[in-house]
This record gives sequence, C-alpha cells and structure tokens, in this order.
Amino acid sequence: MYRKTVRKILASACCAAALSCAGIAQAADYKFTYAGYPSPEISAGKAIIYFATEVEKRSNGRVKIEMHHRGSLYSESKAIEAMLTGAIDLAASATSAIGVFTRHYDWINLPFIADGDIKTGPRQLLKMLNSDVGKEMQSKVEKETGLKPIFFMPSNGGARAIATRTKRIVLPEDVANMKTRVSLAPLDMIINRQWGNNPMPVPWSDAMTGFSQGVFEAIQIPINHIHNVGFDEVAEYVTMVNFQYVPMGLWTTTKTWNDLPEDIQNIMTEVGREAAEYEIKIDFEDHLAYREKLKQRNTEIIDLTPAQMAEWVKASEPVYQDDAVTKHTPPDILNRLRAAAAN
Repeated sequence: MYRKTVRKILASACCAAALSCAGIAQAADYKFTYAGYPSPEISAGKAIIYFATEVEKRSNGRVKIEMHHRGSLYSESKAIEAMLTGAIDLAASATSAIGVFTRHYDWINLPFIADGDIKTGPRQLLKMLNSDVGKEMQSKVEKETGLKPIFFMPSNGGARAIATRTKRIVLPEDVANMKTRVSLAPLDMIINRQWGNNPMPVPWSDAMTGFSQGVFEAIQIPINHIHNVGFDEVAEYVTMVNFQYVPMGLWTTTKTWNDLPEDIQNIMTEVGREAAEYEIKIDFEDHLAYREKLKQRNTEIIDLTPAQMAEWVKASEPVYQDDAVTKHTPPDILNRLRAAAAN
C-alpha cells in the first residue's frame, strides 16, 4: 500500500512538472485588458493581435491579454485616459491623439518629416523613433505623462491623403477657408491654419458622421482608412498629399511596465519590434489594393506631380518656425532626428 501511494505521488509530481515545462494549463501571472479603435482588419489591428498572441505564447501563458477592438470599450483618447486611471492596462492610440497629453511627440507628425512614399517613409520614422534622440524624446513623454509606448506602428495605413466630398484640390490654395476635420492635437491646427484652411477639431469617433452629413468638406487620413471606414462612399476626390504619417502606438503606463519582471519586458520588447515590421509589411502589400477599392467606388485619386508636391512642402515650411513647435522640437533636435533617418 505504501509503495503504491509513493508511486502515485511521484507520478502526479512528474505530470505536473511536465505540464509546467510545456506551458500547458498554466494560470496567467499577468492579466491585461487592452482597448483600442483599430479593427482586426487593418494593419495596426493585425499587428496588435500578433503582439498579444506571441507574448502569450512566448511567456508560456504567464501573460494573458483580453482584447477589445473597434473602440468597443473606449474611443481613442478615452482609452488613454482610462489606462492612466487604471481601468485598463493597454491602449492603442495614434501619436496625433497623444498630442492632447504631451507636445513632445509633435515632431513625429510634422508635415513632410518623412518621405510620403510608403516604401521609405515608415522606415525613416522607425529609425527616428528607435534612435538615441528618439529615445530622449520618449523619456520626456514618460516623465511628463506616465505613458510608456511598448512599440510603434509607423505606417498606420500610410501617409495622410486628403479626402473631399465635392471639391477637387491640387494646390495648397485650393483648401483656403475649407472646413476640414482635424484631430484634437494642437499641431494639426497649426498645420492647417498655415495652409489657410479652416480646421475643425473633431474626435475620431464622430469623424464619419460629420463627413457624411457635410459638417466639414475634407478629412485627412491614410488611403487605407479612407476605404476601411467608408469615407470613399461619400468622397468624390482623394488627393495624395502624403504630408504626414500618424504612427499608432501600443501604450501602457510607466508604473505597469516597471512592475513587470525583466524577462516579460524583454519578451514584449522583442515581439513589439517584430509587430512593427509586420505592420509595415501589411500596409505596403495592401496599398495598391486599397487604391483599386477606392476607384471601384468611383472616387477619383489625384496623384500630385513633383512640382505640385513642392508647393505643399513650401506652404508647410513655416510650421517648423512656429513658436509652439520650436519649443518642443528645437532645430538641433530636428537635425538629429533627420540625421537618424538618413543613416
């Protein structure tokens, strides 16, 4: 009897050890709630799903992430607010929306800071973000707001085009006094006022309603999102100004991050790098397909000539001298960022 009992105890111990080593049925040590507006169909949504899946796998189930897509819990800025109050642990938000909380990421959204060509622009931004000066700027954000980016998705649908309901635009003067939806970020107001536009700060959650009802004539978003959200069902024209990328970040708080053990931080950092590359790859592959989808909805795509694009660049140059811009992105910082992109 004694020998049988010992054998049962040993067998149970071996089985438990095997299950633990295999990562089977292991309870999660860290359970996170994620909320974000990206849908699983777009590049940012796919990259975040990749991140959550791989982190759970590589941590052997120690990390579990409960996913809430399409703004089902909170809109973009509200998700960040909820995270800062501890209601959720992870949030997806574009750097334009982060501009409501800090101006130290303004440089990312400066007009023509990166090449408008989707083949090169996102990688230029990623180089800047991962450079020493990019990390310096990030540390200022963390200190000022308590927000910690786990990784950035630099393409996020590609560079911003301008979709219009009925007006065909080619040059900056074509947008004079035109009502245009912009994000709540102060920098967007500066850019559009410099163009002579009439910018209207509208939350992303209200953008489609406002556009379809004619509250504003134009909206500035990447071509992929123009189709995915359905703006091309209303827009007659899309002009490829490609003036700005708005990288999507997966955010947590510095407290949440600092409370994690080093091995979990390392897994998240490693997977985050992969997810960023994955997002760039998806956007690049999808870009031509989305152009065709817009055409199928009878939306005219206007590709600018080099001379026309030069006019937009020239009209945007004063933005860099704006006091609110130079305060947070002085010329020496800007030069270092551009040097990082060129390396």
